[in-house]
Formats: sequence, C-alpha cells, structure tokens
Amino acid sequence: MAEEHGTTTSFRTARRAVVPVVGKALEAAIVVLFIGLLTTILFGGVVPDHRDAVGHELADKTLSTAAERVETTATVPDAAVRGTHQATVDIPRSIRGSTYRIEFVQNATLATDANVTAPALVLDHPNDAFDRQLPVTLPESVSVSGTWDSGTDCVVRVVVDDDETAVELSNGGGQ
Repeated sequence: MAEEHGTTTSFRTARRAVVPVVGKALEAAIVVLFIGLLTTILFGGVVPDHRDAVGHELADKTLSTAAERVETTATVPDAAVRGTHQATVDIPRSIRGSTYRIEFVQNATLATDANVTAPALVLDHPNDAFDRQLPVTLPESVSVSGTWDSGTDCVVRVVVDDDETAVELSNGGGQ
C-alpha cells in the first residue's frame, strides 16, 4: 500500500487514473492512422486518376473548340472581296497544371492511318498523354500560319485578298 500525505491508497486505485488517459491516447492514434490511410489512398490513386480523366476531356474539348473557331472564322462568303476579320478564341490557360501550344500542321499524319495526312490543329502538351490532333476542313485558297500559346489571349485573324485568304493564329490580342 502506498501512503501519501497521510492517506492510504491501494495500488489498484492509483492505476485506475491511468486507464482513461491510455484509452484516449489509443483512440487518437487510431483516428490519426485512419486519416493517414484515407489520405494515402485518395492522393495515391483516386484523385490523380480523376485529374488525368479531366485533363483528357479538357484537351479534347479545347482542341475541338479551337478547330471549330478556326473553321468558322476562315469561312468567308464569296461576296467578300477584301478585308480583315478577327475573332478571339477562348481556351483554358492550362491543362493538368501545364501550359500547352496549339499549332496548325499542313500535313499531319492521322492516328487512324499512318499513310494518310491532312491539315490539322495539333495540341502539344508537356505530358505526351494529353497531346491531340484534329483535322480541320478549310477551302483550298486558305493558308494558315502561326501558333497559340495557352498562357495568353488567343486570336484568329483572317485576311482576305483578291484570290487568297490567309488565316493567322496569334497571341495577345492579335498583335
């Protein structure tokens, strides 16, 4: 028996005060382990897979929007003789956290057949998994030049001369 300050307490009674503290410490440890395990599972597999899926969808949508804007802006009525037309193209600043470039390639090899080439817009991303190309349909008299970098405003400018139409892809408000 222990005697402190004139009172007598049993060893068993003295140990009972430790049990709630140990129990709470074990509960806290289990909660910390659960949160750590959950965080590891989410950020180790579920979240990156979802971000990749969103990146693929965004790359597809970005390129189709860009191609649609180029095709509609470059389609000039036959009645047009001369002039300049400019349109902004709204594309995301980044895909999966990285900037990218869109350029026109006159003879892009199509993914469906390596022997077939066609004019296409090509999305070039630092992560090759997000690279895309999409054929564009333009009249024979249309020539295309320039590139778009995703970090700035993108503009498609069409210049119509007597017998030729020039399409220019540029950044920064068509400077």
